[in-house]
Amino acid sequence: MPPPPDFRAVHPLLGTWPADRPITRVTSLRRNPTAFNPGTSPPEPRGRFHAFADGQGRVVPVLNGAGEADGAIAETVFHDVPVRGTGRMVFASRLTQLALVTLHPTRDLTLVQLHGHGLRRLEVAATNLTDTDPTTYTHTVAWARALHQALPQVDGLVWMSRQCNSTRAVVLFGDRVPEDALRVADGPLPLALGAGRVIVDAAANAAGIAIE
Repeated sequence: MPPPPDFRAVHPLLGTWPADRPITRVTSLRRNPTAFNPGTSPPEPRGRFHAFADGQGRVVPVLNGAGEADGAIAETVFHDVPVRGTGRMVFASRLTQLALVTLHPTRDLTLVQLHGHGLRRLEVAATNLTDTDPTTYTHTVAWARALHQALPQVDGLVWMSRQCNSTRAVVLFGDRVPEDALRVADGPLPLALGAGRVIVDAAANAAGIAIE
């Protein structure tokens, strides 16, 4: 994977995620719906753009979501389901402590666009950054850290979900977006039963994934 470029010479494409545009996330029923993932100290790359240490060594918490429920479910519940072969299933017990939440930002968010022209502008392809497997997360988190340091005005990143590439995935930086800049518009909907389970089952049927 290419390392992050010198952002003094290469300028990322920025876009606006408007206030009140939904961000849907799958999170634990035990967690506040607007809570950010605090990460660990020292940070461990457990996701594509997971929590990381800033230039002063402080861990930057993150909140991951998507523009639609299908994207949020694909990036969490279905994340480790293989594309082909055996094992294309999720244990129903995996859903027990999970919930679907829809958040609305209370202000416009400025995000680095890691899709469309935004990738070419950074001289990378999706296969170099946003469409890579978990073995590359050390490198992709390094990109998040570099973009965060180079662009103090940005609130996070947006890209096309690898797991459901018709939807946008979003990560917000917890030192730039306070929890009170997000309001709960819908949920939490438990995924193990009721309306939440109906949504998960519909996504699983569409993807050809069994829930057992």
